[in-house]
Amino acid sequence: MPTRSAAELARLLETAVLAGQAAGRELAARFLQPRDIRWKSYRGETTVVTDADLAADGCIRAIIQARHPAHTVLSEEFPHAEIYGDDVWVIDPLDGTDNYARGQPQFCVSVAHARGGVTDVGVVVDPIRQEVFTVTADARPALNGVGIAVSSRDDPGTAAAVWAQRGIDAADGARVRASLAAAAGLYHRARLTGTAALELAWIAAGRYDAGLFGNLNWWDQAAAALLVERAGGRVTDLRGQPMSPHVRRCVASNGALHDRTLALCAAFDLYIEPAAAAG
Repeated sequence: MPTRSAAELARLLETAVLAGQAAGRELAARFLQPRDIRWKSYRGETTVVTDADLAADGCIRAIIQARHPAHTVLSEEFPHAEIYGDDVWVIDPLDGTDNYARGQPQFCVSVAHARGGVTDVGVVVDPIRQEVFTVTADARPALNGVGIAVSSRDDPGTAAAVWAQRGIDAADGARVRASLAAAAGLYHRARLTGTAALELAWIAAGRYDAGLFGNLNWWDQAAAALLVERAGGRVTDLRGQPMSPHVRRCVASNGALHDRTLALCAAFDLYIEPAAAAG
C-alpha cells in the first residue's frame, strides 16, 4: 500500500482528536450520573457495557461519518467489521468501563486509523485529566501538544510496571496470579488499574516502565501501541514477535526492560492466548 502523505495523516489525526474529544466530553458529562448497566459477551468473555459506552460510540461515529463517509468503523460496541481494509477506524469509546461504572476516574477514549491492519494514526483521550495523547506513523507522539518519550529506567528495582491480566481458565489464572506476585517482587511497583489503552499511553509518557497486557482486542491497543513504539518503546507478543490485530496478550515497555518482562512471562508459561478477535 502507498504511504500516506503528511497532509493526509494530519487530516486523519485531526479527525481522531475531534472524535476522541467529543466522546470524552460525553463521558465526562455522564460520569457519576445514574448508569444503565448491562452485561455483554464477546468471544467467550463477559464484560460490562453502559449507556455511556454507546453514547460515546455515537459521538465518534458521527464525526468520522461526516468527515470520511466511505471509511469503515470497527468498535468494541460493534465489533464485526473489516479489519484489513484501506481505511478502518478502530475505536474503543470507553476503555475502562468497569472503572467508569463504579465511579472510578480511570478510563479513556481510544481512536485509531489503520490500513491493512497497521495503525498509522492514534489518539487516546483521558477526559478527567484533560489529557490528549496523539501520534502518527511519521511523527513522535505528544501529550497536549508537547512531545513525550518512554523512560530510560533499566533497573527493575526502580521501575513501575502494570500487570493488566486475567486468566482464561483455572490453570491459566493460577499462572497469572503467580506471575503478578513475581512482578511485585521484581519491580519497584506492580499495579493493575483497569484500562489498557491509558496504561499503554502512560508507558509512552514514561509514567510506567513496562507491563503485561492480556485479553486484549484490537481496539484496546491499536492507538496506544503506536504511541509506545513511536515514543521509543517496544510492544510485542509474549514471544517477542511484532503485534497484529489478533494478538491478545502483549508486553509493552520502555525497551530497556522488555527482555526482562518477556522472561518473567515465559517463566510462568503465559503464552496461551484467549480466542482470537473477530476478523
